[in-house]
This record gives sequence, C-alpha cells and structure tokens, in this order.
Amino acid sequence: MLCSSHSVGDILGKSKFSRDLTRLLKTLKNGTDPEVMQQLHELRKTLVGLNQRRLVKINHSVMEILCAKHLIEQGYNVNVEHLLDGGVLVADIFCTHPEIGPTEKPTETMIVEVETGYVPPDAALSPRFYRQARTTAKIARYCLYADKFALATPNYHVLQVPEVLLKPPEQRGQEDMLRLKILCDFHYHSPAIPLEHLTKSELDVIYVMDVDNGNVVEIAPRDYIDTIRRADGSLQDQS
Repeated sequence: MLCSSHSVGDILGKSKFSRDLTRLLKTLKNGTDPEVMQQLHELRKTLVGLNQRRLVKINHSVMEILCAKHLIEQGYNVNVEHLLDGGVLVADIFCTHPEIGPTEKPTETMIVEVETGYVPPDAALSPRFYRQARTTAKIARYCLYADKFALATPNYHVLQVPEVLLKPPEQRGQEDMLRLKILCDFHYHSPAIPLEHLTKSELDVIYVMDVDNGNVVEIAPRDYIDTIRRADGSLQDQS
C-alpha cells in the first residue's frame, strides 16, 4: 500500500508513460523557446491523465507531442485529444491560428490525425486495403470539423492515401468514389460514412515525423504520394 504522503502527482510521475514523455521533453528542450516548452508540458499533463484512464498509449502520444511542438512553433494554439460533436469523435490534435484565417473568420482551425500504421489481426491478410480504408475514413470524418485537415505519420510508415482524394472534389469520378465507399463500409459501418462526406473530403497537408531525432517535415499530399510512387517504381520521372 502506498504511503498516504504520496501525492497523485508522485504516482503519475512514476509511470513509464510519464517518464517517457518527460524524457522526450528533455530531448526537445535544447534550442526550443521556453514558452513553447511550457505549452508542451501542459499537453504532457493532459496525456498523462488520459493514460491513467487507459485512453491513450505512449507511441501515439509521443507523436502527438512532437507534432504539437512543430505546430506551436508555427503560431498555432494546440489541444490534444480534443472532443468533437459532443464527444462523438476525438481529434488527436485540434489547433487554431489567430493570424492566418480568412477575413470573415480571423481564426483558422486545423485538425491533425496521427497515423502510426497499426493493422488489427482481422486485417492481417489485407493490410494495405485496411490502411487505405482507415485513412479515407479519417479524412472524410474529420475534415468537416475544421478549416484544414492534416495527417501526421512517422517516417517508417507509408500512408495509404487514395489517388482520387488528391483531386479537387469536383473532379472526382463517381465510380472511384463508390469504390471508396464500398471499401470504407467493409471496415466502418457503425456508423457508415456517407458518400457525400467522401466526395467532399479534402486532405490539406501531411506531417512526416522523425521520432528518433525529434524532427517534423511538412509536405503537400501530392508531393508525398508522388515520392512514394517513385520509390516503388509506379511513377517514372518525366525527362
């Protein structure tokens, strides 16, 4: 039994989850503005509390902190595990920027979903299709709740973004969208994703995270996918 003199903070501080986030912040401290670090420490407290309720895990939380640092340094106000639509959805990162929004709405909002590349056992024989369905579903569900939507992923994972979603909504073929609808319905049917949401969905930016070195690179979705296609030989450079 713990001694009564131990505070809740002492107990939380001894968890491996808490220690790992503390080590991460110590690593990120070098060369980082103190005000940025203060905000990161607040996000750490939020994640430690959620971990005690078994709502978040360390790999995912480390990436949230790393991406949050990049966004804070760009002037965003950042929240993690942000409730949307009364708690129906939870955004990994919800951030606002007071200076770069449109004139009629001076604050820009952005949602960033962190994708670690996890594949459940029941998708062991079709991991690429599962990841494609998950990525598509994330874009369709979350982009409705903010001005911009982004995906963040570690540099050892390749996002499976369908080519059709890189086109403007008005240029997407109905047959392509129906195929995506069927793919999503196979994996996500409670609730199902409306075809209209798929058609209107947009991915604005991708953040690639080098967790080992604490770096984040921002890349346009088209450039990201073209780089992957060149790597696997499905896209040839034009001479």
